[in-house]
Amino acid sequence: MLRKYGPVALVVVAVAVAAVVVLAGGGGGGDGDADREAGRDLLAGGQAGAPAPAARMPLTYAEAEAAGTAADHDWGERCDPATGRVRLPSVYAAPCVPVFAGDNGGATGPGVTGEAITIVRYLPAEGLSASSLAPGAVDESAEDQARTLRQFVDNYASRAELYGRRIELADFAATGPAGDVVAAGADAVDIAESLDPFAVRGGPQLDGGVFAEELAGRGILCLDCAGAVPPDTWEALEPDVWGSLPTADQFLATFGAWSAGLSGHATGRDEAPPAAFAGEGLRDERRRIGVIHFDQDPPLVAVADEDVPAGIELIESYVFDVATMPQKAVELVARFRTEGITTVVFLGDPIMPRHLLSAATEQGWFPEWVSTGTFLTDTNFFARGSDQAQMAHAFGVSQLAAPTTRDLQDPVRLYRWYHGGTDTLPPARTQYPLLQFAARFVVSGIHMAGPDLTADTFPRGLFRIPPAGGGPTTARLSYGDWGLFPATDYAGIDDASEIWWDPAAAGPDEFGLDGTGLWRRAHDGRRFAGEDDAPAPDPFGDPGGTVTVVDELPPEDTPPEYPPPPGSPAAGSEEGPA
Repeated sequence: MLRKYGPVALVVVAVAVAAVVVLAGGGGGGDGDADREAGRDLLAGGQAGAPAPAARMPLTYAEAEAAGTAADHDWGERCDPATGRVRLPSVYAAPCVPVFAGDNGGATGPGVTGEAITIVRYLPAEGLSASSLAPGAVDESAEDQARTLRQFVDNYASRAELYGRRIELADFAATGPAGDVVAAGADAVDIAESLDPFAVRGGPQLDGGVFAEELAGRGILCLDCAGAVPPDTWEALEPDVWGSLPTADQFLATFGAWSAGLSGHATGRDEAPPAAFAGEGLRDERRRIGVIHFDQDPPLVAVADEDVPAGIELIESYVFDVATMPQKAVELVARFRTEGITTVVFLGDPIMPRHLLSAATEQGWFPEWVSTGTFLTDTNFFARGSDQAQMAHAFGVSQLAAPTTRDLQDPVRLYRWYHGGTDTLPPARTQYPLLQFAARFVVSGIHMAGPDLTADTFPRGLFRIPPAGGGPTTARLSYGDWGLFPATDYAGIDDASEIWWDPAAAGPDEFGLDGTGLWRRAHDGRRFAGEDDAPAPDPFGDPGGTVTVVDELPPEDTPPEYPPPPGSPAAGSEEGPA
C-alpha cells in the first residue's frame, strides 16, 4: 500500500525535500569530472525508450523475440516466456535475460569482485521513534532492518541473473545528525575507504548533497542519499545518485498539471473561481491561494517576488521543531486568515497539519486544504489525527498507490511467496516497503547490467526496464527516458491520483487499525502522469466512483502466480540462498 514510503519510516529525515519542491530552485552542483561526463555519454539514448545494450549487457526476452532469436538463447527455469519477465509474482518483475556462463570480468569497478558485490546500508542518527508517531507501530532494531533487507535481496536474487556473484550487505552508522555537513562528508569518505562499496542505500537528508557528492566523485552509486537538493544538483550528480521518490521537477510537473485550474490563470479567466470547497464564509469568495512549506534553518531556498508562480499570493515556511511547531501554526493561520487566503497548499511533514488544522478551527477559519502528498500526509493514519471539521475541506493529489488490505500488499505477498506461511510478516514491521524497494532496485540493476558491472552499466540496465505499474494499487515506476519527463529520470514514482477526504468513511488505516475517515481516490483510482493526462480538480463527487481501501486487486494489478523458487524457505529450505 505504501509502495515506496513505508507506513511511518524515515519521516523525520525525509521532510526536507518539501522545501526544494516549493520553487525547485537553489544552488549547489557536483564536480562534473570526466568520469561522470563519460557515464552520461554512455547513457545518452537520444530518444525515448530502452537504450540498446552496450558491451556484454544482455538482451531481454522481448528483444530477442522481436528479433526472431529467442530460440538461440538459454533463458532458464526462472523465465516466463508468456510474459517475457522472470517468474516473480509482482507487476514489477524484471525482464528475462539469458542464463550466463563464462568469465564475469572479476573486479569491474568499486565494490565488485569476481565473487561478490558490496552494498552499504546507511543508518541515520536516531530521531523520533515509530511508536511515538503511531499507535500500533513497532520500534525496529537495526538487526531486524538488516535481516529484512537481506531476506528481500534473497527473494529477488532467486529469480535474477547475478553473473556468478553474490550480494554482500554491510551497515554504516552515521556519526552526526542529518544536517551536519562535516559529518556527512567524513562519513562518505569513511564508507568509500573502509567498506569499498558498489552502492549505498540512504544518507543524511539535510546536508545539501555533500554526502552524495563525495560518493559520486568516487564512482559509487547511491539510492535516496541526496536528501534536500535542488534539480541542478541532481543533474550534476548523474548518473550516480538515484531516488525512490519523484524529484522536485517531476513532482511539480505532476502537481502543476492537476492544479492548473485552481487559480483560473491557466484557463485564461480574468479572475479566480470561487473557493467552492471551503467552509462557510469562504466558499463564495474568489480563490486566493497561499503556500505553507517546510524549510530548514538557515533557509534552503529564498523566494523572490518575481519567482512566485501566478495565482499564489502568500508563501510562508516553518522549521521542523516539535517544540515550536504548535505556536508557529497559530501564527501562520492568523497571517493567512488576515490576508484573506481561501486555499492553502501544504508541502511538508505529516505532523504540522495537526497543529495547523487545530489552530484554524480555534480561529474559526475553514479554508480549502490542498494536500500535495508529501511525506505521508496522504496516509489515512496521519489524516485521522487532524481536526476532522477541517479535513472535510481537504483534497489534492497522492503519489501513493491506493491502499490495499495487508495481505494484498506487494511486499507482503512476495515475502510470503518466498518464506512461506499465510500470516508471516518481515521482521521490520514498518520499514519493510522501503527495504523491499531498495532490494528490488539493486537486484534489478545488477540483473540488467550484465557481467561487466560498473557505475555506468548499472544505470543503463535500469533504463532498459520498461515502465511497470500504473493501476489503482500500483504506482507507475520507471527510470531513464520513456517520454514522460524532459530530463532523464533518476527518480521513482511517475504518476499520481486525485484524492479527497471523507470524514465518514470507515475502514482500516495503514497499520490495519479500523477507524473512521479515509482518503478517497477519485475517478475509480485512475492515476495520471503529465499535462495531457491530468484530470481537472473535481473533489467531493460521487463516492461510488472512488477507491478507498482495496480488498481485491484489479486485473491490471494482479500478477501471475508462481511456485516458490528452489532453495527458498517456502520450497523447503531453512535458510534460502546466500
